[in-house]
Amino acid sequence: MRKNVFLLLLVFMMLFPLKIAANSIHSAPAMTTQGQYLLMTREEFKHWILNTTFNRKITLIQQHHTWAPSYKNFNGSNHMKLLKGMENYHVQNMGWKTIAQNLTTFPDGTIAVCRPFDMAPEGTIGPKANATGIAIENVGNFDQGRDVMTYAQKETIVYVTALLSIKFGLTPSIDSITYHHWWDLKSGERVLDKGPSYNVKTCPGTAFFGGNTTENAVNNFYPLVTQKMKEISATLQ
Repeated sequence: MRKNVFLLLLVFMMLFPLKIAANSIHSAPAMTTQGQYLLMTREEFKHWILNTTFNRKITLIQQHHTWAPSYKNFNGSNHMKLLKGMENYHVQNMGWKTIAQNLTTFPDGTIAVCRPFDMAPEGTIGPKANATGIAIENVGNFDQGRDVMTYAQKETIVYVTALLSIKFGLTPSIDSITYHHWWDLKSGERVLDKGPSYNVKTCPGTAFFGGNTTENAVNNFYPLVTQKMKEISATLQ
C-alpha cells in the first residue's frame, strides 16, 4: 500500500511542473485582430512580414509620430480604440479611404498592421513619398520636451524598420528611410533639411532618436537599423 502511494506521489511530482509549463505557454499573449487591424509582438510581426507576399512595389519606409494621440492617451490596453479613433479622423476629417498608415507602434512595444500593405498610404507627406511607401505611425509626441520614448517602443521602431528593410531589400539611407519633416506640405517634394518651418512638419519629432534632421537620421537612427538587420539576418541563416 505504502509503495503504491509513493509511486502515485512520484508520478504527481513529475507531472506537476509539466502542467505549470503548459499553462504558462497557454497564457502567453496572442495576436489580436479586430476588423482590418492586427496587433502583435515583435516576434509575431517578424513571422508575419517574412511569410506574407505583397504585390505593391515598396522602396521607401516613412517614419511619423502621431503627435495626438500621445502617451497621455495610451493606457496599455486601448490599442484598438486609438486606432479606430485615428481611422475615423482620417476618413471623416481628411477624406481618406481608411486609416492613413500601414503600421502603428505603441509605447508598450506592440505593433499594429493597419492599412493593407498593398494600399499606398495616404497623408500630408504627399503622393511621391506615398506611391512606393510604407507609413509607420509611432504613437507619441516626440517633439523636444514632450513624450520621452519608452525603451520598448524604441526597440520596436528599430526592429520593425530593420525587418521592412530586409523584406523589401532596402539599405538604410535618406533615400530608403524618410522622415515626414523632409517633405514640403504644399508641393509634396522632398526638401530634406531645407524646408521653411511654415511648410514642413516636425514629424516624427524634434527629439526622435536625437532629432528630425538628415544628420540625426544618419548618425543616430540608420546605424541602429543596420545593426538590427545584421542580427535578424543571422537568425534566418
